[in-house]
Amino acid sequence: MKRKLPIMGAIVAMLMASLTATPVFAQAAAQAAGQESDARKSQMQCMWEAKWPLRHSTAYKVGDVRTKNQIRNSSNPEVRKMQGVCRALTASSEAERRKARLTCHDLLLVKRLRDGDDARMHADRVEKVCKTLDEPFVTPTLEGNAR
Repeated sequence: MKRKLPIMGAIVAMLMASLTATPVFAQAAAQAAGQESDARKSQMQCMWEAKWPLRHSTAYKVGDVRTKNQIRNSSNPEVRKMQGVCRALTASSEAERRKARLTCHDLLLVKRLRDGDDARMHADRVEKVCKTLDEPFVTPTLEGNAR
């Protein structure tokens, strides 16, 4: 019994060492997952930015909790168009991205007409989204054991 314990410890140590070593394909999968999570993160930031007009309206600023919840859960054409642009950030079809690019530039013209520092910063953030749409979409691929 005393001899089995050190042998079992050695086996467990070798098993743990083999599990911690990651092969090339696992590293590629983790890298692709990182790219997908970055795309998802930028899409969620864009969705948050799309609702900016709702959060910065006068009714939202002076409203009680119930009114704020109603405004936050509502939508208007500007917000819906911007959310469509955000969804196109992860789209792979060129036609969908082209349509979203045109919509984004139209929305940017409208957003530039607003007064105030907050509106200017919002327009700058939307402009970054439009520039992201102008870049070609690269689908994350798993390379596997290719060298």
